[in-house]
Amino acid sequence: MKRTLASLALVFGIACGSASPNPIGAALNVYQLGFKVMDTVGVPVYCDPDFYPVARAGGEEASAAAEYPKLRAQPDLYAAIIAHEHLPSGELDAAQQLTAYRAFKLLRALVLNQDANQYDFDFRAKSQSSSSVELVKGSVRTDGLVTVTSRSPSGPPPCPICLAADTLISVPGGAVRAIDVRAGMLVWTQLRDGKRAAVPVLEVGSTPVPSGHLMVRLKLADGREVLASPGHRTADGRPLGTLAVGDHVDGSTVAEWSLVPYTGDRTYDLLPAGPTGAYWANGILLSSTLKG
Repeated sequence: MKRTLASLALVFGIACGSASPNPIGAALNVYQLGFKVMDTVGVPVYCDPDFYPVARAGGEEASAAAEYPKLRAQPDLYAAIIAHEHLPSGELDAAQQLTAYRAFKLLRALVLNQDANQYDFDFRAKSQSSSSVELVKGSVRTDGLVTVTSRSPSGPPPCPICLAADTLISVPGGAVRAIDVRAGMLVWTQLRDGKRAAVPVLEVGSTPVPSGHLMVRLKLADGREVLASPGHRTADGRPLGTLAVGDHVDGSTVAEWSLVPYTGDRTYDLLPAGPTGAYWANGILLSSTLKG
């Protein structure tokens, strides 16, 4: 009889919600939970502190070397990064330190707010199925179970990632300065099949930059040159600030790369119609930062 009553109590308890059919497993720390969210939802899209508001001397490599001892001094954080990035447990070389540092920046950009046995999140994430950005809301249980409650299209965060004012944008019949581009004007874009097409500008934007903002001066082996913020991306998605001499860009290679002070007070960008958001700036194919 007692056994029967106990069985009924268990069934009744489940039916009323006082017991869970999916009990919570072993708790993970907040860093492990952050990686669980990223693996399920997508990585955060954020204003990289190595490039905004002012690019740091030495770039990510210098920051990685400086942060490495600090990461090692936090056992839970360091262990989570090492495990997720499949890094060795011993001393890391420079390339491995950079990998660990980039993972740390992603964790830092993802804010988890604890609520009882779960953490809520609400952040811009790079879509796992395309290059678009989504605003994703949801929660992650302490045992790592991720629940997404909503996804909605979003633009990129408002970072100074655009072009110098006098950059020449390729248009049918010639070129127009970035500062003079207006919505509705025709510009050249590259379609997914690689063909060039004249399309209207859907949107223009500009971003104020702080005093001392550094820009990347990128010069290719064929003589083309552009000045843009370190976070502005090539047509294939690489931030200009991460490029190095010898890297392949738009059918040529990087001959010179340097950080130089920007004398203007705003940077500029445009969004051409079409599926890629790509356009030519001083003859170099770049990707619009306004593309959602």
